[in-house]
This record gives sequence, C-alpha cells and structure tokens, in this order.
Amino acid sequence: MENRNSTLIGTLAGALLIAVLALGALGMALIGRPATAQAQSDGVTGMRQVTVVGSGEVKLAPDAANVQIGVETTAPTTQEALAQNSTQAGAIIEQIKNLGVAEKDIQTSGFTIYPTYSDDGRQVTGYTVSNQVSVTIRDLAQAGSLLDQVVQAGANRVYGVSFMLADPAAALAQARDAAVANARARAEQLAKGSGASVGQVLVISENIG
Repeated sequence: MENRNSTLIGTLAGALLIAVLALGALGMALIGRPATAQAQSDGVTGMRQVTVVGSGEVKLAPDAANVQIGVETTAPTTQEALAQNSTQAGAIIEQIKNLGVAEKDIQTSGFTIYPTYSDDGRQVTGYTVSNQVSVTIRDLAQAGSLLDQVVQAGANRVYGVSFMLADPAAALAQARDAAVANARARAEQLAKGSGASVGQVLVISENIG
C-alpha cells in the first residue's frame, strides 16, 4: 500500500518464497500450511523434506512522484484544435524541463481527438484534442512548485499524483533476504518439533505480486 508518508514494498518489493529444505532422518514432510503434515519421499536423495512459505516486506518513504497532467483544447476544426494543443503542450513541457526534469522523465501517456456536438446532439460544432503527459519527479520538494507552474503554463487537466520509489531494486533485495530468513526460521522450528534438523535448501520459488 502506498501513501505520501510511506511506501509499503510488500509483494512488489516484498518477496514471497516457497523453500523446500532437506531434513534429517527423523523428519516428516510438511506441505502447504505449517499445521498440515503429509509424508513425502524424495526419490533422488532419499531425504525427507519440509516445505515452508516465508515472506518479507520492507517499508520505505517514497523518494519520487508521478504526475499526470494534460491539455484539452477545443476549436471549430481539428487543425485549429491540434495547433492550439501543440502550442500549449509545448509550453508546458518546456516549463517542466526548465524546472530540471530530465527529458526521459517526460512521456506522452495519452492523446485523443473527438468531436463536440450541439446541445441537441445533432450537429458537430467543433473538435477537442486531449493530450496527457506523465512526469516523473525525482525531487519530492519540487512537486508542488511544478504543479503550480505547469498550470500557469497552460495545463488545464491534472489527473493525479502518485508516490513511489524511483529504484525499488534495493528494497526488493532486502525483502528477499527477509523472506529467506523467515522461511528458514519456520523450517527449523518445524524440524525441531519433529526431532529432525534442517539441511540444505533444495528448491526456492518466488512469487512477487
């Protein structure tokens, strides 16, 4: 879950791992939930196994934001509407660049043209061009100023602001480490209760959702 104050890197950067570990001679196989026991034989190693699910999550404050802004222009002809929109959108993008946002962080995310009609819906009275731009802001302190200035530059649509991690890779690595440790601890607890010991990890599968 994500908000202005903290970003929960749960199943995105919170890994869920299913680890299969070898047990000592007295082990019993536990499949699925820890409370469910079921015998299982490993035809290759002759060892018994325990299957456990471990999860890990990391909470970090967001360090970037994505802003969706747009320009809508309406004119009697498509050419006029396009020309007006191009002028306004160009001014907005130039203003965003002047604020230090890199060109790679400015992307067109939507572009549509549609007719407008008279009140009775029978006659086309003009055309509307809608141009939507996605902007990644890597300095959160700049977000408010950027919104103010792009509105002054001609943006007449602000579709929303979302907060995120600019690079979630480090958080994902931390969450994986936590998930592995959690799975190992569960396996050791189950093995101890059955008079066995945990050996090497046989299989790990990861689910990031």
